[in-house]
Amino acid sequence: MAHSDRAVISTADDAVLAKLSCVEKGYYQDAFISSMAKGVKGANSRSYGSAGGRNSSFSMEPIIRKGTHARVCAVDKAISAFLSLRLEEDTSNANKGRRQVVILGAGRDTTYLRYRFGYQKGFEENQVDWFEVDHPFVIEQKAHAWLCNCAPAGYKYNSEMNVATGVSYRASFSSQGASDANDSTYHLIGHDLRSPPSSLFEKLSDPFHGYDRSIPTIFVMECVIMYLPDEASRTLLRYLAGNGAEADQSNQVDSFVTIAMYDPIPNNDRFGQVMLNNLQKRGITGQTHEDGERREQLSLERTPTLSDHLKKLNKSGFDIAVGCHMMDAYDYGIVSIDDRTRAARCEMLDELEEFVLLMRHYCLCVGVHSTGDRYKAAAATLCSDGKDSPIGFQEGRCTIVHS
Repeated sequence: MAHSDRAVISTADDAVLAKLSCVEKGYYQDAFISSMAKGVKGANSRSYGSAGGRNSSFSMEPIIRKGTHARVCAVDKAISAFLSLRLEEDTSNANKGRRQVVILGAGRDTTYLRYRFGYQKGFEENQVDWFEVDHPFVIEQKAHAWLCNCAPAGYKYNSEMNVATGVSYRASFSSQGASDANDSTYHLIGHDLRSPPSSLFEKLSDPFHGYDRSIPTIFVMECVIMYLPDEASRTLLRYLAGNGAEADQSNQVDSFVTIAMYDPIPNNDRFGQVMLNNLQKRGITGQTHEDGERREQLSLERTPTLSDHLKKLNKSGFDIAVGCHMMDAYDYGIVSIDDRTRAARCEMLDELEEFVLLMRHYCLCVGVHSTGDRYKAAAATLCSDGKDSPIGFQEGRCTIVHS
């Protein structure tokens, strides 16, 4: 595995340690994060869960916890808004009431577990088919090692490999006692997102996993698209919107596709250049690979502003897209008052100006592509601003673009 690949994969470790630190400080609840973080090496080179390395909070700056907490709240809000969205569905359709959630670049993400076991609302009214996609090396470990530690008391973790598609699994948590009414399905798909997305959809659509274009779907990318070569990221987005090679087939039925992206925005300023320099030191960005071959610019380098992200979604086929930088998300409705109050009680933040600067260099973007008249109103609602916005985007504090 190339050094740059290892560097990108290691960012999942950074993310889980930051989230773990938030949970340890009381920012939010996640009963699974400590199990998912076992064996992860932090900046102090100690593995979490080893002697002397148990508590991760001491090595994490408060500003990182504050930003990470805002990230979790924003992504949760987008997923919950999608799951609770009222859609005019075909009552004769066997898929009525079903939703699909696809986490691209899932790493050690625990969002499915928090929804599955009631820490987040959204599974009550819908049957949810949940898919996680990441590099085969990551999926192999998640299926065989990380998730094994996450089963709550009274539940047993099981996984079954799909031999036909290689490194992909159907996983479940079965109750060993009381009845369990949850009928969600959980799938782990090994796929390098730089590879042709046609192969990704072949794996997803395999009968073993059962992904269906006709079922309303949200794709979620947290600090993922930034690491893809720019052209590869655009090809992937076109496929997600249904404008790939299989578009003719998918357009035979009505579809509702949402994307939620949390990503840094360098903003063409000095602070953004520092962000890029830090990634270059890790071997992720730069003019050449370690073998001397010229490197294609990453999406992060080609889409440095919020406006660039929204235009990119439009050009990729998402009919409507809305976004804001994370400081506005924090101050104006996406992060709730309750969440901000809880964060303030956890710890004081001395570096307020630095926090504002940091938050203005990250954004949340949501886009929708729909076919069929019955989904138009729902698309407009999900990407709306103002007091009735289900995600919390506020007029004057966000940007909305239409294709």
